[in-house]
Amino acid sequence: MRRMPNVKKLEIEEGAIPCVDEIYIMSLSELSMVPHGIESLGSLKKLWMLYLHKDFKADWGLNQMHNKMKHVPELRA
Repeated sequence: MRRMPNVKKLEIEEGAIPCVDEIYIMSLSELSMVPHGIESLGSLKKLWMLYLHKDFKADWGLNQMHNKMKHVPELRA
């Protein structure tokens, strides 16, 4: 997902995308919260979440996402 300035929230339902290897979420300037359910993507090898709302990193830390996403070898948030 890229350059979608009006997106404020993302939700990933468990089992919705079971075989995804890579996700890039970039330049979503209104996305201030970690996408609900992203930790359930067990096959994920690469996750980039860059150029998001200024409050995104605080929400990432508050939800201890680095611990929840340890299974992702390449993580940029």
